[in-house]
Amino acid sequence: MYTTIISAENLNSIIDEKNLIIFDSRFDLLNKNLGLQNYQKKHIKNAHYVDLEVDLSQKISSFSGRHPLPNIKNFSKFLNNFNITDNSQIIIYDDNNGSMSARMWWMLKLVGLKNCAVLDGGFKIWLKNKYPVDNIVPTKEKLRNRVYSYRTEYIITTDELREKIKSQSICIIDARDKERFLGTEEPIDKKAGHIPGAFNMPFKNNLKSDGKFKSKSEIKNNFSKFFDGNSKQIINMCGSGVTACHNVLAMEYCGYEERVLYVGSWSAWSSHEENKIESK
Repeated sequence: MYTTIISAENLNSIIDEKNLIIFDSRFDLLNKNLGLQNYQKKHIKNAHYVDLEVDLSQKISSFSGRHPLPNIKNFSKFLNNFNITDNSQIIIYDDNNGSMSARMWWMLKLVGLKNCAVLDGGFKIWLKNKYPVDNIVPTKEKLRNRVYSYRTEYIITTDELREKIKSQSICIIDARDKERFLGTEEPIDKKAGHIPGAFNMPFKNNLKSDGKFKSKSEIKNNFSKFFDGNSKQIINMCGSGVTACHNVLAMEYCGYEERVLYVGSWSAWSSHEENKIESK
């Protein structure tokens, strides 16, 4: 079973296995219909489409951040459309450096599903290898009504984060690009900067130029400064709780199992007037 990433070659070798469930998570934040449109044109054989803002998020509230977790009943209902069992091998892919796929990967882990992995290099690498694609939407198999629950030990709220910062018991890793972290530019959220004391580790640092993950040793070396000799709890964040999941995936891939995520991330933190902000 694959639990972090899977190569295109290995996915192609199991493409017809009955326990395999594939999700296409392509999504464009600027053109929110583009992912579905591209899926309808062509996708990996037998892949189902999953929408970041329909299936993997819920309606935004005042301080929730831009991509709050969906209500667990709704997420359970979504998962139950695909007859997922503990023996299912779930694979997720996108065309955006694995950032969208990692969000679903983390959410599946969050509800206790272990056999899930992200396609290394995404749809681009799949096409490059000329592996099978079609435009057929596979039939959903709703054969069970499983009740899922979020593992709350892997989630931290704004209020909880604020208290942990006071106690200096955490190490915050921000996956946004350096420019957004420093506050020199902010194209999305109303305020620029970062949470005081946070460290910047852009998720793209996990990847090679072709969009595939770097070697385990390279990734482990990048994150070792946060783990070696450090007893503080690692908290992952980004702009809205999506690309931070890429860092969580990279950590687990190289042997660090730290899945705690500040889902609201910068979009939630910066919406509270009382929260302190640093820049440059």
